[in-house]
Amino acid sequence: MTIGPAKLEDMEGISRLYKALNTDMSRLQPEMFRPAGEDGGFIRSVLESERDDLLLAREDGRVLGLALVQDKDTPPYSAFIQRRYTYLMDLVVAPGHRGRGIGRALLEAVKGWAESRNAEFIELGVLAQNEDAIRLYESLGFKDSRKIMQLDL
Repeated sequence: MTIGPAKLEDMEGISRLYKALNTDMSRLQPEMFRPAGEDGGFIRSVLESERDDLLLAREDGRVLGLALVQDKDTPPYSAFIQRRYTYLMDLVVAPGHRGRGIGRALLEAVKGWAESRNAEFIELGVLAQNEDAIRLYESLGFKDSRKIMQLDL
């Protein structure tokens, strides 16, 4: 398995992974998400961005996993300490390939990507019901820093 940046010719594999991710999210929070593919416009915008990247795990020419990373700065408010960080927007491994260390390898690649951009930390959001992902993140040293709460009306 290799991990490297995505290219336009990876669109089909990336779209397939986003469909799996959106299906999983709709199963965990059906009131918020629905199974859907990802349009090519969004993926193209990431590939063309100076501050975003899609890292892909590949094996035998197949895309098995992805991590969408963003280079960010804390907001320019006086109460915030100015810091550069990496936001992990999406992490997904193809359903038939989970449990093989692909997610862990992608997270190591995310760490390398963040370090190469002089990020001070990596931040991510995860659905509260996604216990497998939470266990993976915690096993790699991620910890709670904030809690997002919702009141349905």
